[in-house]
Amino acid sequence: MALLLLPACSPDKDHPGDPPGNVLRIDVDYDFGPFCPLNVECSGSRYVFPFIYSFLCVPNPDGELEPDLAAHWNYEAKTYAWRISLRKDARFHNGDPVTAADAAYSILTCADNLLKEVAHKIKSAKAVHEYMLEIRLKQDDPFFLNSIWDVEIVPAPGRHGSMNLDNSPVGSGPFQFKTRTNDGGVIISANENYYRGRPAIDKVVFSYIPDREMSWVRLIKGETDIVGELAVKNYEIIEQYADRFYFSKRPYHYYKILLFNTRHLLFENPLVRLALTHAINREYIVQKMLKGMAEVVAGPMDNHSEWHDPDLTPLAYDPYLALEYLKKAGWTLDPDTQCLMNEGRAFEFNLLLLEGSEIDLRIARFIKLNLNEVGIRVHLKTLPPDVFHKRYLQNTDFDAVLPQLTANPRRPEEILGLWVTMDDFPSKAGGFDSPDADRLAGQILEAKDPETRKSLFQAFDRLIADLQPGSFLYQKIYIDAMSKRFTLNYPFLFEYEGFYRLKHARLKNE
Repeated sequence: MALLLLPACSPDKDHPGDPPGNVLRIDVDYDFGPFCPLNVECSGSRYVFPFIYSFLCVPNPDGELEPDLAAHWNYEAKTYAWRISLRKDARFHNGDPVTAADAAYSILTCADNLLKEVAHKIKSAKAVHEYMLEIRLKQDDPFFLNSIWDVEIVPAPGRHGSMNLDNSPVGSGPFQFKTRTNDGGVIISANENYYRGRPAIDKVVFSYIPDREMSWVRLIKGETDIVGELAVKNYEIIEQYADRFYFSKRPYHYYKILLFNTRHLLFENPLVRLALTHAINREYIVQKMLKGMAEVVAGPMDNHSEWHDPDLTPLAYDPYLALEYLKKAGWTLDPDTQCLMNEGRAFEFNLLLLEGSEIDLRIARFIKLNLNEVGIRVHLKTLPPDVFHKRYLQNTDFDAVLPQLTANPRRPEEILGLWVTMDDFPSKAGGFDSPDADRLAGQILEAKDPETRKSLFQAFDRLIADLQPGSFLYQKIYIDAMSKRFTLNYPFLFEYEGFYRLKHARLKNE
């Protein structure tokens, strides 16, 4: 379908279709849920938040924090205290001033609801006076602002009258919420009273398009301006049109994993789990199936993170070694069925997949073939998103599952919650349980010295890789595209800070 469209989309044509003037159009692949950012973990609304809400500070293109609502800040290492002075000219969209009390409420509420690992660090957060916020920590952390910069600042209850942020969000950002559309989209408009000056763009229209293939065709036809996570095959076609689009390549801070239910009889032995990883040709997946737009991962930390153990390398593809490990674990190959057997039981299991993901299905089929070569039978089952996530998140209602898990280098404590018990809740990654991992995570959360914490995180990376609660597969490199109908002050980036900087975008030749 895309190939048929291309002849009509010549490179010298500025923007085919009928662009709507000074309106930025963004396609997202999640539907829009509630708009209060302090309790929304994953929905299309998160694409809207950087336009509506403001932050204390935001990373510049070099990764250094620059002021947003904060005018300046300082850190007292002896008392673990951050003092953050807020600018006095910032107003919420209803005209109320943004104060330190709003910032304290936002940080504490978000930490309690979404960032449990960050909440463990905070001893107190309060307004010292109207425009001075003080955050006291339980440990030394000179990089703490990096872990909370993307907390949206919302009006604190009781100070601004009755508000329903879920349906009518009120922030202090460059755009204001206008309406939801009948087809499931969202429209926001320029904030005339924005404290950094009105943005040049009049409106931003978000469209919910669950099929990314459709989104990229819309991009080619000029029906939208921004599309994230282009498929490799689409990028290979579209990259010749560099005069029409900005492109952004970025490592995705999530990784794909074949996660095992380690409480299941089949997967309780770490030797078996190591064997399954050795039996999967992950380099083939990366180079052939993903066309080199990914990297094989060895453990739970981002490949490019300081928290990743630099000496940790991915397990090699070695089906013969896999069979040796399986033999040591008590499994033997039946000469008639060519299936692994142990005390009359065949080695077979169900692998759960996310419904609608073509690439997940292709990779799962390849894994099935790999494991079949060593005598393991795999049955693939697809599930809708809500059912899929419930089966493995802090749950053991599965044999094996193919999810993607976070490796966010800005909040490495989040990664701990995937693999250890916290606040008496099972680990998020299939209820995986390891006393050694729990102990090491406790040491990390109690560590005062940043270098000690870094060393402990790297040890955690090694430990989880050794235990192999799943076959760590790959970390994708994503390709995003934006129409050059607009000019940008900064490189295009399809991430939170990139969306925040789109307030500087301007219609070309305006």
